[in-house]
Amino acid sequence: MKKLLAFFRLVRWPNLLITALMMFLVYYNLVGMISTVGFTLLVISMVLIVAGGYVINNIFDVDIDEINKPDKLIVGRYFTEKQSKFIYWSLTIIGLACALASSLMMFGKSFLTIFACMVLLTGILYSYSSGYKKRLVLGNVIVSLSVAFAVFLPWLFVMLYMMKEDMLVENYDVLMHISLRLVLIYTAFAFLMTMIREIIKDMQDVEGDGRFHCRTIPIIWGVKASQIIVIVLSLLTFVMIMYAKEYMHGLGFKTASYLLNASGVFMFMMVLGGNIFGMLDASFRTPKQFHYQSIAMKISMLIGVLSMFFIK
Repeated sequence: MKKLLAFFRLVRWPNLLITALMMFLVYYNLVGMISTVGFTLLVISMVLIVAGGYVINNIFDVDIDEINKPDKLIVGRYFTEKQSKFIYWSLTIIGLACALASSLMMFGKSFLTIFACMVLLTGILYSYSSGYKKRLVLGNVIVSLSVAFAVFLPWLFVMLYMMKEDMLVENYDVLMHISLRLVLIYTAFAFLMTMIREIIKDMQDVEGDGRFHCRTIPIIWGVKASQIIVIVLSLLTFVMIMYAKEYMHGLGFKTASYLLNASGVFMFMMVLGGNIFGMLDASFRTPKQFHYQSIAMKISMLIGVLSMFFIK
């Protein structure tokens, strides 16, 4: 039982549930498509590939995690490195197999685009864990783009399917205007929120990352500079959310706009406020305080994702 619980912690199951939820909500609510086996396989593929990304990240981060979060160490405590690599390859291969099955089922001979995207995602997640995460800014951008891609992928999937079936012309206005704008709003939301959270996590992990020469923003530019960047990004995100709220309200999606607004306000109060206080008072610049901010960002993101329930 302990190993089973450790496995779910290893693959960060709450994040996987949020990823699957985002994809289904975009597919059903933002794009307005009915259920298909092909799309379900694509979601499974994304979840497994992302889970594999978390596993390989834990393998490469064993030494750093021994310093940053020794109580949460999984590789080396519950699973050996060899066992962890077996889990990674199993999840990744099954995930790519599901992506291939989905692509062949929905696109036939034109399967390559979606499958190639999933192969590219797999390579990017591996490269991030093996080296890119230690490079200045690049690691944060890769993670943020990966999360944003999970929002954009369902729209791309539908567009390519309609092109194959010669259905794009009759659905052009809805798919290329209203649906695309809504998807881009949530894609930008996912990217910016993830970017902010990643920088906050870097500030939380600065001690362990510093010992292993990671070139994160807090280590190269300092924690105070990182807080300024978080404040600027938070303001940018809040402005984007206010624009999105007005746009969605104009389309009649009032409940969705209110929830998205609540997500922005919560982020604004907890993260922006926390970092302003942190710049004035060193007691707000502790790993514990940054951990609270990271949790606040996750809650804010979840509220924003749930707002898609009310777009129909």
